[in-house]
Amino acid sequence: MTTVVCCARPLGYGPASKLHLVAEQLRMRGARTVFLGTGLAREFAVHGEIDVVDAEADATRARSVIAAADALLSLMDRDYLRVAQELSKPTFVVDSLVWMRDRIPEDFLASTRYWVQDFVGVRERLAETASEAVVVGPIVRAMDPAPMDARAGVVVNLGGLESPYQGDAGGLRYADFVVEGLLRADVLRAFDGHALIMGGRRCIAHLRQRHAGTKLEFASLPHTEALARLRRSAIVLSTPGLTTALECFQLGIPTFFLPPQNYSQWWILTRLRERDLAPRSFHWADTLLDHPLTERMPEERRVPLLRDLLDRLTADAEAARRLHDTLDGVLAVDRTALAARQRSFFDMLGANGVTAIAGELAALC
Repeated sequence: MTTVVCCARPLGYGPASKLHLVAEQLRMRGARTVFLGTGLAREFAVHGEIDVVDAEADATRARSVIAAADALLSLMDRDYLRVAQELSKPTFVVDSLVWMRDRIPEDFLASTRYWVQDFVGVRERLAETASEAVVVGPIVRAMDPAPMDARAGVVVNLGGLESPYQGDAGGLRYADFVVEGLLRADVLRAFDGHALIMGGRRCIAHLRQRHAGTKLEFASLPHTEALARLRRSAIVLSTPGLTTALECFQLGIPTFFLPPQNYSQWWILTRLRERDLAPRSFHWADTLLDHPLTERMPEERRVPLLRDLLDRLTADAEAARRLHDTLDGVLAVDRTALAARQRSFFDMLGANGVTAIAGELAALC
């Protein structure tokens, strides 16, 4: 039996959710999958059927797990990937953010196969770099929309809310900023104050304590259950992570976006707004006459800049007012037309990428 070590960059739930789907398909093709990692990516993985090993990349245990495997699959993780390449193992990389990178990591380019999820600017970026990457469609679970009469309520997706941009306290400040804005907004009053707030375990524990006594439900859910709740919702309010956006677009749910919590979300929301796919969605840039963030900024420069911006803006009264104003306008949007535009954009990105990646990877192993 082929054994594939799987790892994901622990930045939000997006990389881990993609990894989970590809690993699931590999198991259906007879492979054994082992997750190697720590932090938020591990938190996501333990909800699934994948074997989980908690070990840092520089640990002896991690090296021995990789040495015993037939191949390694990386969802944008570089640390375990480098170990596998040092051991001359076949390595496979899936990347959903190539369009915003200042450069493609050499470790990605050195992999046996490098898949890239399509999005705005992907093909142009690959042409600039002369990369031999294979472009695939959305890396999401293939699902059909729920019947209209089965949809009800508001789901608010906060994602993992753990990132190097803000640190532990910064993620909780962001969560409070959003929830306090929601509690004052008409969008919840239209649903008698009820909404499901989804996020990481630590974030949800904080919000339950901080906002007890409201009609809000707080939950940290396995991915399949979170998708089921999204599928049955009438409206989704989400951080602008690409994975959740594409999941909701596929399901035909009118989706509105909260302000970005990291660099990729900053530019994802910018691209979605340019295409009229994110109306009544508040971007931090709306409150700034000028800001230091530029496209394709190196990570070592953008991390401290964005951390400082988010620390300031989550405590800013004008930002809170603008969030309130955008949320108040959600119910005035033609949500049927919005969902149709969002689904059309999803379809434009091509066939489901999970099947393509898993099928080729299984053949190459």
